[in-house]
Amino acid sequence: MSPDTLRKAGVGIALADEAGVLKFRDSSSEEVVKSKDGVAATIPEADTNGFIERQKIRDLRTEIRAELRAESRSQSLQEVVAEAIKNLKPINVERIIPWSPVDEESRSLVVALGDFHYGSEFTVCGLDGDCMNLYNPATFEQRMGNLLIQLEEIIEKEKINTVEVMLVGDLIDGMLRDSQLMRLKYGIVDSTIHLSEYLAVWLTRLSSYVSIVKVHACTGNHSEIRPLGSKARQFEEENMERIIMWYLQERLKVHPNIIINPNTNRRVLAKVQGYNFLLLHGDGASYKNISDIARDTVNLYGTPIDFFVCGHLHNEVTMQSGMTKDGRSYIVRVPSLCGVDCYAQSKELGGQPGAVAMVIEKGYGRKCVYPISL
Repeated sequence: MSPDTLRKAGVGIALADEAGVLKFRDSSSEEVVKSKDGVAATIPEADTNGFIERQKIRDLRTEIRAELRAESRSQSLQEVVAEAIKNLKPINVERIIPWSPVDEESRSLVVALGDFHYGSEFTVCGLDGDCMNLYNPATFEQRMGNLLIQLEEIIEKEKINTVEVMLVGDLIDGMLRDSQLMRLKYGIVDSTIHLSEYLAVWLTRLSSYVSIVKVHACTGNHSEIRPLGSKARQFEEENMERIIMWYLQERLKVHPNIIINPNTNRRVLAKVQGYNFLLLHGDGASYKNISDIARDTVNLYGTPIDFFVCGHLHNEVTMQSGMTKDGRSYIVRVPSLCGVDCYAQSKELGGQPGAVAMVIEKGYGRKCVYPISL
């Protein structure tokens, strides 16, 4: 036999002796058991229970050793990893200098609002007869006061020095159809006078929060005069919003920090921190074709526009109209200050009264947007 065979046989004999198998007794008190090779072996009857118990102990030891080996392998792995980590070189990360806030001169707050329809009085009811919107000159002043409070909070939070107020038309209700006679508190001239003086006071209060207030305005369809039964936009220059802006310019001459843009037309270009804003009322343009008007304007004038700001539909929508060298070009349709009126309700249009404020940062563009609810 080979040495390995003898060694294995010796181990087997040792285990058999330990189990008591080799201790023979008389056949009368012995239980005969045949081994695998057919050789008869005897286990003393009295020692059978002891053998079973010893076998249980060996099996238990085997299981314990297996669990200990697994645990020891896990601990050994952890120790090896821990030792490897200790031998690693420390991580040296170059300190990143935090982005310092830009100076206040490089940020402006654009406040876009419109569709005041000042001078009108109406009540819009819902399906259950409840009041959806009650509007009159007193409501207008209340909402403008609320807007001023919210703007003060935004100015303080964003550290703003310059505010660009953009009025997108329909500041007065005007006289487009005979049905408006039933809801006008003031006539066209009186509405213009009252609103002009109120805006002069409102802008003066706003200017107390910042260094500069700039005001831009485009003309709307409700504020135009239609003599001799003329049609819409037939006499574009005959628009009461031009009178309003002229009044503000003359009234606020004593406040050098309030700058009124004298250009009040159907389309008005304003530059804010290097970005082009085009104001247009948006009448005659639905949600679908407002992007066509934006594209046609760029093609006609050849001037890239970063933000098209419009109103008219009394609802807030922001959509992308294309790309410029500085990034995306956006169409921002601002909500109305008057909210849904009877005509808008008949056309299933309108929304909650409000305005839009945007923080414009030089070299970045639109930093953040504040949708203001009124």
